[in-house]
Amino acid sequence: MVTGSGGLIGSESVHFFCSLGFTVIGIDNNMRQVFFGEDGSTDWNQKRLLESYGERYIHHNVDIRDLKKITKIIDGKDIVFHLAAIVGVEETQLSPWEVLDVEVGGTMNIINAAAHAKVKKLIFGSSSEVYGDSEAAMHEDSKLAPRSTYAAAKLIGEEYCKAAQHEFGLNFTILRYFNIYGPRQDQRFVISRFIEKIIADEIITIYGDGKQTRDFTYIDDAITMTMLAATSDISNCQILNIGTEKSTSINDLLNTITSVMNKKNSIIKNFVEYDNIRSKEIEVFNRTASIAKFKTLLNYEPLTSLETGINNLVKFYQP
Repeated sequence: MVTGSGGLIGSESVHFFCSLGFTVIGIDNNMRQVFFGEDGSTDWNQKRLLESYGERYIHHNVDIRDLKKITKIIDGKDIVFHLAAIVGVEETQLSPWEVLDVEVGGTMNIINAAAHAKVKKLIFGSSSEVYGDSEAAMHEDSKLAPRSTYAAAKLIGEEYCKAAQHEFGLNFTILRYFNIYGPRQDQRFVISRFIEKIIADEIITIYGDGKQTRDFTYIDDAITMTMLAATSDISNCQILNIGTEKSTSINDLLNTITSVMNKKNSIIKNFVEYDNIRSKEIEVFNRTASIAKFKTLLNYEPLTSLETGINNLVKFYQP
């Protein structure tokens, strides 16, 4: 079972298991379009999965805050991937109570239902946001200093996984994702937004000076790492980073995108100050994963360079 099955990681997780012949139950309420007027990418992902896999993919339009429905759906499932979330800086800042309700209340429902259904493993999709800001690479034992409601809620979810293991014997793996990107990701995320703006010949807006860094991880690598963690006993009750160990500034990211698109001399950049929606107080200026633990336990490291990943994404937008 996959919650958030319409999102990038969720839909690709469904695709992975369905392509191997498994039956997958997807849960997504598609509410981002209702609240934020999004472009329908979530609905599009659901339609693609239903058309591709037929009876092997069963979709439930259910809110994870509906405990009664969640309990019924989760019964008899082997592995539960809890990937549902309210994401995006603007969305989480504008709706902090909604974030807490979904990320804390909804997550508690999933964990409690999974524990009582005695699922074999729960995969909890956490976030690199729990680390806060750090000039050093972030490893799983690093100091945690969440700087936003979203980050704090993710950390609560992690702690509740641990509590459920002690109380109910729930087997879990926590995955802290670092800036995952790929085809079919909506425009709220920086790489897709930059590419779409360049295609439309629109101004590129960059907050601050563009020197803030991120660890951009291509979806194929993220899914491979997710599935290795989900299907290995070595990862039981572990916290693992999902990243690349490569740090890229927003300025360098834009340069890479414009180089791949042959648009280096034709874009206009607009550097803007932080504001009430995207405040400087919650901005993370440096973010790089350490995946030493993942490499040691599961013997894998990402294969896709940023240039290759962006090239794949550009081909998706410009076939």
